[in-house]
Amino acid sequence: MWRKGMVLAGLCVLGICAGCGQKKSITLEQESVVISDGTEHSDEAGTDQIEADDEETANALPESDEDTSEAEKQEDVQTQEEPSQVTEDGETDQDLAEEPQNGRHLTPEELAEYTEWVQDHSNYGFLLSEWENPEQIDLYQVFYTGAGVGRPGTEEEKQAHIARWNLPGIETDFSAIDKAAVDALLLEKTGFTYDELVAKGSRGMEDWYYAETDSFCSESGDTNYCQFVCVNGAMNEEGTIATLYFEGDEWVSKCEVKVSIEAGQRRFLSNHIEEGWVLNTETYSEAQE
Repeated sequence: MWRKGMVLAGLCVLGICAGCGQKKSITLEQESVVISDGTEHSDEAGTDQIEADDEETANALPESDEDTSEAEKQEDVQTQEEPSQVTEDGETDQDLAEEPQNGRHLTPEELAEYTEWVQDHSNYGFLLSEWENPEQIDLYQVFYTGAGVGRPGTEEEKQAHIARWNLPGIETDFSAIDKAAVDALLLEKTGFTYDELVAKGSRGMEDWYYAETDSFCSESGDTNYCQFVCVNGAMNEEGTIATLYFEGDEWVSKCEVKVSIEAGQRRFLSNHIEEGWVLNTETYSEAQE
């Protein structure tokens, strides 16, 4: 009886263990692989091995056209975004590319010098009329405020002026300019005398001229004075001709002036007015007709 009970107990124990083992084996099939020697091999390790194999395969494959194209694009972008080179003078390669074909740009110091030069009363008047060559200069505009060589008129000059225009007296500012001074200034600025320019076609100042005193006399103020600023310019390769770009007021807003330079002496060669009321309005000299 004791043996029979022991046998039954053993069967029971074996049955339970067998069931438990079956249940456990199902779970293990989902999580591991059983090797023939009874040891278990984790799926995680197998996955790592597969991923390593995939990586080796990927590295062994040639680079795709898409990847190559993207790399080329990045290289092109880096090339395009490369900063401009700057010279010792502070000019970029873009500035250098825009250099005049036969010459150079004026420096800021030279522009400031030309600004100061043109603002002088002996110079600004040459910018107040449109002319391709000196024979087209409006001399009234040049000498309207005296051009730096005017002087107070004498009593004889005042009386001659009053008599010519049948005036009760001098009503505004009166000034006189000796013809010798006019010739000297025009020779310096253009290379021609007053009579030479008038003979070539420049508008003279006949109604201002008094033969008895050999002078030009008028009642005039400073209403035509225009303060110009040189904003740009270029010098030719020989250093003999400067092309200057000035900005002024409404009367002459923008103009291009060519100046010759010989032995340090500047002479006006031409003046082209690009913007300004003078292009659409009668000038002072025309209004005197």
